[in-house]
Order: sequence, then structure tokens, then C-alpha cells
Amino acid sequence: MEIIESNNHLRCELGACKNKAAHAVKFDRVGIRSRMYVCDKCMRELYDAIGAVIVPKSVETAKAKRSRMKEAR
Repeated sequence: MEIIESNNHLRCELGACKNKAAHAVKFDRVGIRSRMYVCDKCMRELYDAIGAVIVPKSVETAKAKRSRMKEAR
């Protein structure tokens, strides 16, 4: 999946939004309609919603590679 800039003058496809789409989400291995067009406002709302559910691990909890190498010996 990748996000590309949209050069087409299409409407946003999320909800009842009627803004012009600025980005296109291109899906892998999908049929004819393999792109979803999204405006900047909806992209930001989607980013906030995903960020509330998926939280990356902090750097402090991850072990360093060097300590793993020493433990293996």
C-alpha cells in the first residue's frame, strides 16, 4: 500500500465529504478500483484515528543489538 499525490480533480471518497482529493491511497493486489481518493482534512482525521489505536513501541523498551550479541555468546 502506498500514498501518492493525486493530480485528478476528484472528490474525497470518505463519508459525506465534498472536498477535492489531494491524495490517493493505492492498494496492492486489488481489482479495477484500486485507489481511494482522500482530501487533506480526512487524511488528518484518519491519521489521528489510526494513531489512537496503533501505538509504536518506545525506544526505551527495545533492547540494543549489541546486548543481544553478547547474550548469544
